[in-house]
Amino acid sequence: MSNFTKTIKDEISRLARKEAKFLVAPIRKPTGATRSIVTDLKRRVAALEIETRRLSTLLATLSPLRPCASAGDNLPAASSTSRISSKGVRSLRRKLRLSQEAFAKLVGVSPNTVNNWEHKPGMLQLQTSTKAAVFAVRHLGAREAQQKLAEKVPATKAKKIRKAGKKTR
Repeated sequence: MSNFTKTIKDEISRLARKEAKFLVAPIRKPTGATRSIVTDLKRRVAALEIETRRLSTLLATLSPLRPCASAGDNLPAASSTSRISSKGVRSLRRKLRLSQEAFAKLVGVSPNTVNNWEHKPGMLQLQTSTKAAVFAVRHLGAREAQQKLAEKVPATKAKKIRKAGKKTR
């Protein structure tokens, strides 16, 4: 008798699967098409986001200079999403051939702050005015940086700072 019960249960399961398959068949094809459309849309959105980021950074570099309230110079507008890393600060300072003290004077912070920036892991959390000053310095060459520094620092101190900058190379 148990063999008969098992056979009946197996047959009921088979018929239930067959009926479910028959009911789901009309939905299966449109569902697959919808999945492929969604996947394609995700790829397109990702590509558009990358292009938007690229264009935003390009626009930020091409944007006109605007006056900054805390620093007397005209500085480019720093995007709130722009990031500065410790490695970036160190390489920028070395590119400009400046000591930490000279770089600090140029940006408008203390030398200890520049030292902390260079040794801090990851991205730096800077105030908006400081971030704008660092972004303004990014577009300078070594000679331009020396000229800006000479404008900010008296002549006797500028010589000492230039000599200190040569030692850091």
